Parts: sequence; C-alpha cells; structure tokens
Amino acid sequence: MRTKEHSSRPFKKYWRWLALLIILGIVLIGGYEYHAWQTAADKAVVGNKKLPTQLKEKRPFTVLVMGTDVGALGRGTSYAGNTDTMELMTVNPQRRAITMTAIPRDTLVKVNTSHGADYVKINASYAIGGAKLAQHQVSELLDVPVDYYALLNMGTLKKVVNAIGGVTVDNPFAFTYEGHHFKKGKQHLNGDEALKYSRMRYDDPNNDYGRQRRGQQVIESAITTFKKQGSLSDANELMASVADGVRTNFPINNVATIYLNYHGAMDHVTRDHLQGKDAQIDGTDFQIATPKEIARVSHQVNAALGQPTTGTIHNNETALYHYQATWNGYNNLAFTLPHGAQYNVPGSGN
Repeated sequence: MRTKEHSSRPFKKYWRWLALLIILGIVLIGGYEYHAWQTAADKAVVGNKKLPTQLKEKRPFTVLVMGTDVGALGRGTSYAGNTDTMELMTVNPQRRAITMTAIPRDTLVKVNTSHGADYVKINASYAIGGAKLAQHQVSELLDVPVDYYALLNMGTLKKVVNAIGGVTVDNPFAFTYEGHHFKKGKQHLNGDEALKYSRMRYDDPNNDYGRQRRGQQVIESAITTFKKQGSLSDANELMASVADGVRTNFPINNVATIYLNYHGAMDHVTRDHLQGKDAQIDGTDFQIATPKEIARVSHQVNAALGQPTTGTIHNNETALYHYQATWNGYNNLAFTLPHGAQYNVPGSGN
C-alpha cells in the first residue's frame, strides 16, 4: 500500500507543477497581451487617457468617427485635408445597441474661424479647426452631444477588415471599381475589397448617400463579426495594425473597463443618415438639411441616448433654410447666403 502511494506522488507533483505552469502561462500571456494593447492604445489616444466618470458609470455616449485620406496622422488634433466620411455613433449599453448616423460631407454649415465666420461644407470643419471643431459643428447642426471623436486614415479600414477575417455585405447593385467587380447580393470581402466597396461614389444612383450606406454595411459587419468571434488576442492584433492610422480622445487604453461596460451594445446595430436636398452656390454643389430632417435625426440620436428630445431646432443651418426665397432643392438649386456672405471666404459670414 505504501509502495502504491509512494509511486503516485511523482504523478501528483507532476500535475501540480503542470497546473502551476498553465496558470503562470495564462498570467504571462494575458500580461503580454495587455501590454501590447496598452502600447498601441497609448499611441492612438490624444489628450487625457484617464477614464471619464461617464464611462465608469456605464452611461451612453456618442463618438464622431471621421475618415480621412491623409497619410500618417500626427499627435495633435489638427491635420491637413477634409474628412471623406462622418459617422456619429451612439452607444447605449442599457439598450444593448449602437446607432450609426451618417452625415453627408457636403452639408452646408456656418463655422467660426480665426478670421471670422464662414460658410463651408461640414467636412471642411476638420481642416479648419481640427477634430474639436468637427465635433462642435455636428453637435450644433443636430443639437445633440458629441462626446468623443475618432479620426481614421481610410487605409486602416483594410487592416481592420483583414484583422477580423473579412466582412460580409449585401450589395444593392453590381458595379466595377478600381479593377474589382462587385456582384449584386451578399458577398464576403477582404480589406482591399471592402475599402473599394465603401469608396465608390459616382456610379451609384444615390451618389454620396449610396456610398454612405455601403460604408455603414462594412462597419456593421465588422462590429458583428468581432462580437461573435473576437478575442483579446484578436483585439491586440487589430489595435497594433491600426494604431498609426487612428487618433482619438476616447480612452481606449482602458480596455478592460470599457469592454466590460459596453460590449453588450454590439448586440444590435442600426443605421440612419441625415438626408439633404441639392443646392448650388457659385457652381459648387451642396446638401441642405431641412429643419424637419434635422429635427428628425436629432430626435433619433437623443432617443438612442435615452435622453429627452427637443422640439423645433433653431440654429445657423435652420436659419439658412428659412432665409431662402426661391431655392427649393429640386428645379431651383441656386442657394443664397445672407448679408452678402460668400462661400469659403472667412469673415464674410459675420
């Protein structure tokens, strides 16, 4: 009996040591993964990296996601170039939902510059005053809070899609763009294909609105795919691949708390957009959002945040709409700026 007990001890010790090694390996790998995420996230986050009370308390928030074609992003909040895409993302963990609202880049807005007020397309607000001004303009236009921003080099989209193994989209019509043919219907795309799919504009019967919807398809598929099969290792690969092409004031370095508090919001993703009407100023095409449409989208975003909605909205853009005497957005596209102001002339809007 003693001999049998004695002979089993090496195996018991072996399994104890094996269990200890497994636990140690998990700790070391987990520590490495966290360190990898932290290193990449610190590069992407601009400004204060502390977790705000809003996120600690698991409250809903909004983040303005902007895509740009500029090269490597700097450390500041002002970069050259206009934004190609603008998406206001509303994240509500209580409702377990994310709402994406696309804002047409050609929407006419009034901005304050260092040389005075000016009338420009909303996508120029980033070039004029950086991400903070872009946040302000979207907030002013829709009368909603814009808590954070995320600026993405469009080339990072390829890396994101490849890192999660591709995305699935439902193409409304067949088209060929930059050497790739996209058939009608559902299809799986790699990163390069997804970027091309989301960028084609001029062959779409809905122009920029069609492009917005295709871009939203890619984002929605990326979110749901990562929700289903993503792991910490996948997240680290994703962060490492996009760190050079992302700048944000959202504290993604606090990955553990944010994941625990907000991952449930990925359960449901809905899409919307601000619909404008055609307009022209001195031969330049614009989109004009009507007061009714601005109020509708404002109501939708505030409802998605779970906060009270306002009635009629009075801002610079609704005032522009009411100033028009003959423009109708259909057969009369000539749009008039008030008090002799000129498009893209700082100070003329004073």
